[in-house]
Amino acid sequence: MMISRPSAVVCGTRFGEHYLAALAHPDSPLRLAGILARGSERSRLLAEKFNVPLWRSVDQIDDSVTTACVAVRSRMVGGEGSALAEALLRRGLRVVQEHPLHPGEAARLQSLASEQGTRYHINSFYPQLPAARRFIDYVQAWRKQQPLQIIEITTSLQLLYSALDVVGHALGTLHASHFVAAPAPTRSDWPMRQLHGEIDNIPVLINLQNTLDPRDPDHHSLVMHRISCGNTSGNLCLTGSFGPVVWSHAIYAPDYHRDDAQSSWLLAPELHQQSHYNQQPGALVFGSPRGESLNELVQDAFPHSLHRAFAELLADESPAWQQPEWWKNQGALWLDIMRQVGQPVTQQFDAPARPNPDPLSWAAAIKEESHD
Repeated sequence: MMISRPSAVVCGTRFGEHYLAALAHPDSPLRLAGILARGSERSRLLAEKFNVPLWRSVDQIDDSVTTACVAVRSRMVGGEGSALAEALLRRGLRVVQEHPLHPGEAARLQSLASEQGTRYHINSFYPQLPAARRFIDYVQAWRKQQPLQIIEITTSLQLLYSALDVVGHALGTLHASHFVAAPAPTRSDWPMRQLHGEIDNIPVLINLQNTLDPRDPDHHSLVMHRISCGNTSGNLCLTGSFGPVVWSHAIYAPDYHRDDAQSSWLLAPELHQQSHYNQQPGALVFGSPRGESLNELVQDAFPHSLHRAFAELLADESPAWQQPEWWKNQGALWLDIMRQVGQPVTQQFDAPARPNPDPLSWAAAIKEESHD
């Protein structure tokens, strides 16, 4: 006997097309019932492709639809996503909305969902991806055994919201102290600002790209997500949004200060070879050493990460990172950092050039050298 899956509408088809693909996937806990969009050629053709209706207003959505995926920019970044979410919640639908959202909007929409007896979640997307999950899972286990001493975050204005959420998932909290920005560099073309503060009493250093092309505000990050956590036993780094995740550690020679034979590698090699400090690899990769291409991500990782978000929305209890207190702390931290760096430096960027030398060829040549 087949169990009928709840039906969902996708609002917006730019980033929303990834929601469409996820809902059309056989593993999805939701099924696609229709598209809500303005009626662009893209939206019309996608509705035809998936053989679903294209609705132009919330009032047109079929009464059988129980869930909405809002992939339209929120009010604070110049879109209608928050108004759509509100209208959908007032109809009693469960709503998951793509980030970012002003914390005031998030609180208002979560409160409205509670009044309507339904559910409202925010999807920051990147914490659900495989590389971020590996990073989060290890940090969670690590903190149960040892305290962290430093966190470093390198990201851009566009991705700060999701970078903070990755850190929050790893730590289990985003309770933070006030962040302070270092003085702005005197060079006008300097792309990064640096800030320091604390999250859950752990020192945090943020390198934030604050340059932005207003013609193309979604692109041109120098680094999307590079996040590391560490203590004297080692360091774990999410090297990029899609991986890999690398563990490394600093050298430690416990007898280095001594002047006897035991401190010498040449005079006491067995002692040094038996030390666990010297047996541990200098670096380890968790999972694949290769971050997936966008073509690969769109086919597999993106749909499955969205399935996790759908499952959370359908669950009897929302996880900690969907509770009002979470988004209150996350939003306060996000806004604090944004205020500290001030207005972005606007620049015009060209499309990124192909890397030269080609990294694929370079990596292949190194692999061949290792077999000589």
